[in-house]
Amino acid sequence: MRKSFIVFLMLCLLGNASLKAQSYTVSSIEKTDKEGMQYEILGKVGDRYWVFKNNDGISTIAQYNAQMLMVKQNDLSFLPKQLNGLEFFTFSDKVFVVYQFQVNTTLYAAAAQLSEEGQLVGTPKILDTAEKIRPASGTKVFNLLQSDDHQKMVLFSVNTTKPSALKVKTLTLNNNFEVIGGSEFSVQSQSKKSALSDFALDNAGNLYCLRNSTQANAAPAVSLIFLSASGAEVVESPVINNSLLLDNIRLTVDNNKNRVLLNSFYATEKKGHVEGLYSYVWDIATRKEVVTNANRFTDAVRWAVAQKRNIKDAFDACYVDRISHQEDGSYVVVAEQAESYVNHNSFSRWDYYYGGAFYNPFMFNYWNRPFGFYPWARMGWGMNPWMMRPWGNPFAYYGYPSVTYNANKIALLSFDKNGSLQWVKTIDKSQSDQNVDQFIGYGIIKNQEGTQFLYHEKQKGIHFLVINALTAQGQLTKGASIMTSEKNYEWMPRMLKQVGDHEAILPYQYKSKIGFAKVQFK
Repeated sequence: MRKSFIVFLMLCLLGNASLKAQSYTVSSIEKTDKEGMQYEILGKVGDRYWVFKNNDGISTIAQYNAQMLMVKQNDLSFLPKQLNGLEFFTFSDKVFVVYQFQVNTTLYAAAAQLSEEGQLVGTPKILDTAEKIRPASGTKVFNLLQSDDHQKMVLFSVNTTKPSALKVKTLTLNNNFEVIGGSEFSVQSQSKKSALSDFALDNAGNLYCLRNSTQANAAPAVSLIFLSASGAEVVESPVINNSLLLDNIRLTVDNNKNRVLLNSFYATEKKGHVEGLYSYVWDIATRKEVVTNANRFTDAVRWAVAQKRNIKDAFDACYVDRISHQEDGSYVVVAEQAESYVNHNSFSRWDYYYGGAFYNPFMFNYWNRPFGFYPWARMGWGMNPWMMRPWGNPFAYYGYPSVTYNANKIALLSFDKNGSLQWVKTIDKSQSDQNVDQFIGYGIIKNQEGTQFLYHEKQKGIHFLVINALTAQGQLTKGASIMTSEKNYEWMPRMLKQVGDHEAILPYQYKSKIGFAKVQFK
């Protein structure tokens, strides 16, 4: 009896440990929060979890404790009701608010600091201005990038008044949002349809972007532009790929190896199947291209991601979502299968070629989640790019009765430092929704152990939060699913925000209102 009791007790303890390993705590929905509330999960400041909310023009910061009970809500009365842009930068003991507003034809970019208690520190300060902006246009002129180490920011704007001479203006800021430098440069082009996209910032303060120049009867010519932190040096390097048709190009900076990487799916003929992934590596120290590699997918790789017997189009619905750099210079490309159907007519990545369904040079670096990823969002549909909010049906204005959105397998493709494919793994999910897309997709958290992927799954009316883990050594394991007990809750995994090494805030919708849950990862 004693032995049986001890075994029983050990099983109970193990069960409790498992529950603690993967668990969640749900907040209630506040009575003051309205349908259509705009929000952004800011992160953890001190020992509280911050969420920005905007209800009918009233902006507040809601602070939740460890039990996800709201303990404080501060009004941000200094913010104008009409904003052209709004961004938050969260640190452990403070938050900076960067916002854009317009007075007559002048647009202002301003910054304000909030204390750990959510109070305004000092007075907001103007960072920069732009003139001759059409009144009430809602134009967002300034864009702000933060380095991976969170020590530097660059506020930049692109003047497209003369397409043949694009003007870029930058201000470099430290982590206290003090101006420590700035520069201006022009990008000359003979093509009137030249555009800049995919801006990125390294830890040294150097700025990078892509220049896309339209060519008659050919894919856009792409080049990498480098602007030194001092503003004294501008280098443009053409990305020469012979006959490959690049689509869905992504620019990332590997600060560990002091390199810039471009990765893109490619085809060998217009509107053909995706044949492989092209990699281009540029060395920052020498200011030169050091690697170009076109990895043609084998049948074995195609079988890994295919959803049907015809494997030729296995990657046609895959879009690069993110690129994770490893310490040894290798990297993992994460791509998700995304499709939409209108009255049973599918949306193809080639419908807007050249450039593909994602190609929108004015999105700048906004392909990062939670917006600007899916093809229907990249074409300008969906939510306001400065506010996280559920997306509606982009076709509703055109009289279509129904749109189906699908987000299926996640493909993980590992490449060595020379851009050669090493292995491919998949997270096998299948998600679909009608007329809205905020309940499909996935979210991630990263820590020293690796990357954990969370997505929402329904089985016979029961809702699960499913977690898969990719270790730093490349092992993919499926963790225990979290069965949610709340009825009629719709989870939004793509809006998940990491707030600690092993925790994240996950929004949900209940009766058209938004609430938040804290998820604990193993």
